[in-house]
Amino acid sequence: MEDFNNVRRSRVLTKFLGHDEVHLWVVHLGISAEKSCYFKSILSLDEQERAGRFRKIRDAQRYVAARSSLRSLLGGYLTIEPDRVRFAYAPSGKPRLAGEETLTSIRFSVSHSDDLALFGFARGHKIGVDVERIRPDVGVEDLAARYFSPNEFQKLRSLPADRRREAFYCGWTRKEAYLKALGEGLSFPLDHVEVSLTPNEPAILKASGDPGVSRRWSVQHLSPAPGYIGTAAVEGRDFAFRCFRCEPAFGAFDKVAVNDRLSLRRGFLV
Repeated sequence: MEDFNNVRRSRVLTKFLGHDEVHLWVVHLGISAEKSCYFKSILSLDEQERAGRFRKIRDAQRYVAARSSLRSLLGGYLTIEPDRVRFAYAPSGKPRLAGEETLTSIRFSVSHSDDLALFGFARGHKIGVDVERIRPDVGVEDLAARYFSPNEFQKLRSLPADRRREAFYCGWTRKEAYLKALGEGLSFPLDHVEVSLTPNEPAILKASGDPGVSRRWSVQHLSPAPGYIGTAAVEGRDFAFRCFRCEPAFGAFDKVAVNDRLSLRRGFLV
Protein backbone atom coordinates (compact mmCIF):
# COMPACT_ATOMS: atom_id res chain seq x y z
CA MET A 1 0.00 0.00 0.00
CA GLU A 2 1.23 3.51 -0.76
CA ASP A 3 0.07 6.57 1.18
CA PHE A 4 1.87 9.20 -0.95
CA ASN A 5 3.47 10.75 2.15
CA ASN A 6 7.06 11.41 3.22
CA VAL A 7 8.10 12.59 -0.23
CA ARG A 8 11.07 14.65 -1.32
CA ARG A 9 10.44 18.01 -3.01
CA SER A 10 11.52 18.58 -6.59
CA ARG A 11 10.79 21.10 -9.35
CA VAL A 12 11.15 18.53 -12.13
CA LEU A 13 8.00 17.91 -14.16
CA THR A 14 9.10 15.62 -16.99
CA LYS A 15 9.61 11.98 -16.01
CA PHE A 16 10.98 9.17 -18.15
CA LEU A 17 8.47 6.33 -18.37
CA GLY A 18 10.12 2.94 -18.79
CA HIS A 19 8.41 -0.08 -20.33
CA ASP A 20 8.45 -1.85 -16.97
CA GLU A 21 7.14 1.15 -15.02
CA VAL A 22 3.76 2.52 -14.05
CA HIS A 23 3.60 6.18 -13.07
CA LEU A 24 0.84 7.38 -10.74
CA TRP A 25 0.26 11.09 -10.16
CA VAL A 26 -2.00 12.71 -7.57
CA VAL A 27 -3.16 16.25 -8.31
CA HIS A 28 -5.22 18.55 -6.11
CA LEU A 29 -7.92 20.17 -8.24
CA GLY A 30 -8.82 23.06 -5.95
CA ILE A 31 -7.62 26.10 -7.91
CA SER A 32 -8.53 29.77 -7.96
CA ALA A 33 -10.61 31.39 -10.70
CA GLU A 34 -7.48 33.20 -11.91
CA LYS A 35 -5.55 29.96 -12.33
CA SER A 36 -8.57 28.32 -13.90
CA CYS A 37 -8.50 30.94 -16.66
CA TYR A 38 -4.87 30.13 -17.45
CA PHE A 39 -5.40 26.37 -17.40
CA LYS A 40 -8.45 26.76 -19.62
CA SER A 41 -6.28 28.50 -22.24
CA ILE A 42 -4.34 25.28 -22.98
CA LEU A 43 -7.49 23.23 -23.58
CA SER A 44 -8.91 22.50 -27.01
CA LEU A 45 -12.04 24.30 -28.15
CA ASP A 46 -14.26 21.28 -27.51
CA GLU A 47 -12.79 20.93 -24.00
CA GLN A 48 -13.43 24.61 -23.32
CA GLU A 49 -17.00 24.21 -24.55
CA ARG A 50 -17.52 21.23 -22.27
CA ALA A 51 -16.18 23.23 -19.32
CA GLY A 52 -18.73 25.92 -20.11
CA ARG A 53 -21.61 23.44 -19.91
CA PHE A 54 -21.13 22.66 -16.21
CA ARG A 55 -23.84 24.22 -14.07
CA LYS A 56 -21.63 24.69 -11.03
CA ILE A 57 -18.49 26.84 -11.24
CA ARG A 58 -16.63 24.51 -8.90
CA ASP A 59 -17.31 21.49 -11.13
CA ALA A 60 -16.13 23.46 -14.17
CA GLN A 61 -12.92 24.45 -12.38
CA ARG A 62 -12.27 20.84 -11.39
CA TYR A 63 -12.73 19.70 -14.98
CA VAL A 64 -10.40 22.42 -16.26
CA ALA A 65 -7.77 21.58 -13.63
CA ALA A 66 -7.96 17.84 -14.35
CA ARG A 67 -7.89 18.16 -18.13
CA SER A 68 -5.07 20.71 -18.19
CA SER A 69 -3.10 18.59 -15.73
CA LEU A 70 -3.50 15.58 -18.03
CA ARG A 71 -2.33 17.64 -21.00
CA SER A 72 0.65 18.98 -19.06
CA LEU A 73 1.75 15.56 -17.84
CA LEU A 74 1.38 14.00 -21.29
CA GLY A 75 3.22 16.97 -22.78
CA GLY A 76 6.05 16.31 -20.34
CA TYR A 77 6.30 12.66 -21.35
CA LEU A 78 6.06 13.46 -25.07
CA THR A 79 8.26 16.60 -24.83
CA ILE A 80 5.65 18.79 -26.53
CA GLU A 81 3.58 21.75 -25.40
CA PRO A 82 0.38 20.80 -23.52
CA ASP A 83 -1.88 22.45 -26.10
CA ARG A 84 -0.36 20.26 -28.83
CA VAL A 85 -1.53 17.01 -27.23
CA ARG A 86 -4.25 15.45 -29.38
CA PHE A 87 -6.82 12.91 -28.23
CA ALA A 88 -8.93 10.28 -29.96
CA TYR A 89 -11.88 8.54 -28.33
CA ALA A 90 -13.18 4.98 -28.29
CA PRO A 91 -16.94 4.38 -28.74
CA SER A 92 -17.15 4.06 -24.95
CA GLY A 93 -15.68 7.56 -24.59
CA LYS A 94 -12.31 6.39 -23.25
CA PRO A 95 -9.60 8.79 -24.48
CA ARG A 96 -6.23 7.86 -25.96
CA LEU A 97 -3.43 9.71 -27.69
CA ALA A 98 -4.34 10.34 -31.33
CA GLY A 99 -2.02 8.52 -33.73
CA GLU A 100 -0.39 6.49 -30.95
CA GLU A 101 -1.01 2.87 -31.97
CA THR A 102 2.35 1.19 -31.40
CA LEU A 103 3.20 -1.25 -28.63
CA THR A 104 5.41 1.44 -27.07
CA SER A 105 2.70 4.11 -26.98
CA ILE A 106 1.80 5.80 -23.72
CA ARG A 107 -1.54 4.71 -22.30
CA PHE A 108 -3.24 6.57 -19.52
CA SER A 109 -6.23 6.65 -17.23
CA VAL A 110 -7.81 9.43 -15.19
CA SER A 111 -10.10 9.46 -12.17
CA HIS A 112 -11.17 12.15 -9.74
CA SER A 113 -13.31 12.45 -6.65
CA ASP A 114 -14.13 15.88 -5.25
CA ASP A 115 -10.89 17.90 -5.35
CA LEU A 116 -8.49 14.98 -5.83
CA ALA A 117 -7.43 13.51 -9.18
CA LEU A 118 -5.44 10.36 -9.90
CA PHE A 119 -3.59 9.87 -13.19
CA GLY A 120 -1.99 6.61 -14.32
CA PHE A 121 0.50 6.16 -17.18
CA ALA A 122 2.01 3.01 -18.71
CA ARG A 123 3.87 2.31 -21.93
CA GLY A 124 2.21 -0.26 -24.17
CA HIS A 125 0.04 -1.77 -21.41
CA LYS A 126 -3.65 -1.35 -20.68
CA ILE A 127 -4.12 0.71 -17.51
CA GLY A 128 -7.05 1.89 -15.44
CA VAL A 129 -7.17 3.93 -12.25
CA ASP A 130 -9.94 4.86 -9.87
CA VAL A 131 -10.02 7.03 -6.75
CA GLU A 132 -12.93 7.55 -4.38
CA ARG A 133 -13.49 9.66 -1.33
CA ILE A 134 -14.65 7.51 1.60
CA ARG A 135 -18.11 8.88 2.36
CA PRO A 136 -19.58 8.11 5.79
CA ASP A 137 -23.16 8.71 4.61
CA VAL A 138 -23.15 6.07 1.86
CA GLY A 139 -24.96 2.80 2.55
CA VAL A 140 -22.12 0.54 1.46
CA GLU A 141 -23.83 -2.73 2.30
CA ASP A 142 -26.85 -1.80 0.20
CA LEU A 143 -24.58 -0.93 -2.73
CA ALA A 144 -22.58 -4.12 -2.26
CA ALA A 145 -25.76 -6.20 -2.29
CA ARG A 146 -26.64 -4.64 -5.63
CA TYR A 147 -23.28 -4.52 -7.42
CA PHE A 148 -20.98 -7.08 -5.78
CA SER A 149 -20.95 -10.80 -6.49
CA PRO A 150 -22.50 -13.13 -3.87
CA ASN A 151 -19.00 -14.20 -2.79
CA GLU A 152 -17.84 -10.60 -2.38
CA PHE A 153 -20.96 -9.63 -0.46
CA GLN A 154 -20.53 -12.60 1.87
CA LYS A 155 -16.88 -11.64 2.41
CA LEU A 156 -17.86 -8.05 3.18
CA ARG A 157 -20.49 -9.11 5.71
CA SER A 158 -17.98 -11.44 7.39
CA LEU A 159 -15.69 -8.52 8.25
CA PRO A 160 -16.03 -6.55 11.51
CA ALA A 161 -18.50 -3.71 11.09
CA ASP A 162 -15.82 -1.03 11.47
CA ARG A 163 -13.86 -2.45 8.52
CA ARG A 164 -16.68 -2.85 6.02
CA ARG A 165 -16.70 0.70 4.66
CA GLU A 166 -13.00 0.64 3.77
CA ALA A 167 -13.38 -2.87 2.33
CA PHE A 168 -16.27 -1.74 0.14
CA TYR A 169 -14.24 1.11 -1.34
CA CYS A 170 -11.28 -1.22 -1.87
CA GLY A 171 -13.52 -3.53 -3.88
CA TRP A 172 -15.31 -0.76 -5.75
CA THR A 173 -12.13 0.98 -6.92
CA ARG A 174 -10.57 -2.33 -8.00
CA LYS A 175 -13.58 -3.16 -10.15
CA GLU A 176 -13.68 0.32 -11.67
CA ALA A 177 -9.94 0.43 -12.37
CA TYR A 178 -10.00 -2.95 -14.11
CA LEU A 179 -13.05 -2.11 -16.21
CA LYS A 180 -11.60 1.27 -17.16
CA ALA A 181 -8.42 -0.46 -18.31
CA LEU A 182 -10.55 -2.65 -20.57
CA GLY A 183 -12.44 0.40 -21.82
CA GLU A 184 -15.73 -1.04 -20.59
CA GLY A 185 -16.71 1.34 -17.82
CA LEU A 186 -19.95 0.63 -15.99
CA SER A 187 -21.55 -0.90 -19.11
CA PHE A 188 -19.95 -4.16 -17.94
CA PRO A 189 -21.82 -5.67 -14.96
CA LEU A 190 -19.78 -5.09 -11.81
CA ASP A 191 -20.73 -8.44 -10.34
CA HIS A 192 -19.07 -10.17 -13.32
CA VAL A 193 -15.71 -9.07 -11.91
CA GLU A 194 -14.69 -10.52 -8.56
CA VAL A 195 -11.99 -8.79 -6.51
CA SER A 196 -10.35 -8.96 -3.12
CA LEU A 197 -11.60 -6.48 -0.54
CA THR A 198 -8.79 -5.72 1.89
CA PRO A 199 -5.84 -3.32 1.45
CA ASN A 200 -3.14 -5.95 1.90
CA GLU A 201 -4.42 -8.29 -0.84
CA PRO A 202 -5.19 -6.21 -3.94
CA ALA A 203 -6.20 -8.54 -6.77
CA ILE A 204 -8.65 -9.28 -9.56
CA LEU A 205 -9.79 -12.80 -8.66
CA LYS A 206 -12.22 -13.61 -11.47
CA ALA A 207 -13.64 -11.96 -14.57
CA SER A 208 -16.22 -13.30 -17.01
CA GLY A 209 -14.54 -14.50 -20.20
CA ASP A 210 -10.99 -14.28 -18.83
CA PRO A 211 -9.99 -17.33 -16.75
CA GLY A 212 -6.36 -16.16 -16.47
CA VAL A 213 -7.09 -12.65 -15.26
CA SER A 214 -5.47 -13.04 -11.84
CA ARG A 215 -2.18 -14.13 -13.41
CA ARG A 216 -2.05 -11.47 -16.10
CA TRP A 217 -2.98 -8.30 -14.23
CA SER A 218 -1.18 -6.24 -11.61
CA VAL A 219 -3.34 -4.42 -9.06
CA GLN A 220 -2.01 -1.72 -6.76
CA HIS A 221 -3.87 -0.44 -3.70
CA LEU A 222 -3.38 3.29 -3.05
CA SER A 223 -4.00 5.71 -0.21
CA PRO A 224 -3.48 8.98 -2.10
CA ALA A 225 -4.72 11.28 0.69
CA PRO A 226 -6.49 11.01 4.04
CA GLY A 227 -10.06 9.85 3.50
CA TYR A 228 -9.45 8.53 -0.03
CA ILE A 229 -8.85 5.07 -1.50
CA GLY A 230 -7.54 4.35 -4.98
CA THR A 231 -6.54 1.49 -7.24
CA ALA A 232 -4.37 1.09 -10.33
CA ALA A 233 -4.92 -1.97 -12.55
CA VAL A 234 -2.39 -2.74 -15.30
CA GLU A 235 -2.29 -5.63 -17.76
CA GLY A 236 1.01 -7.42 -17.18
CA ARG A 237 3.23 -8.32 -14.26
CA ASP A 238 6.43 -7.22 -12.53
CA PHE A 239 5.98 -3.47 -12.85
CA ALA A 240 7.81 -0.86 -10.83
CA PHE A 241 5.14 1.54 -9.55
CA ARG A 242 6.35 5.15 -9.22
CA CYS A 243 4.18 7.65 -7.38
CA PHE A 244 4.28 11.44 -7.62
CA ARG A 245 2.25 14.37 -6.35
CA CYS A 246 1.61 17.65 -8.19
CA GLU A 247 0.34 20.85 -6.62
CA PRO A 248 -0.56 23.62 -9.08
CA ALA A 249 0.99 26.21 -6.77
CA PHE A 250 1.86 28.76 -9.44
CA GLY A 251 0.14 30.37 -12.40
CA ALA A 252 1.48 27.95 -15.00
CA PHE A 253 1.57 24.18 -14.81
CA ASP A 254 5.15 24.08 -16.10
CA LYS A 255 6.11 25.70 -12.80
CA VAL A 256 4.19 23.38 -10.53
CA ALA A 257 5.66 22.15 -7.31
CA VAL A 258 6.25 18.47 -7.97
CA ASN A 259 7.17 15.85 -5.43
CA ASP A 260 9.86 13.51 -6.64
CA ARG A 261 9.62 9.74 -6.63
CA LEU A 262 8.28 8.31 -3.44
CA SER A 263 10.28 5.82 -1.48
CA LEU A 264 8.20 2.69 -1.95
CA ARG A 265 7.51 1.14 1.39
CA ARG A 266 7.69 -2.57 1.92
CA GLY A 267 4.46 -4.15 0.80
CA PHE A 268 3.73 -1.56 -1.91
CA LEU A 269 4.23 -3.92 -4.83
CA VAL A 270 1.67 -6.65 -5.38
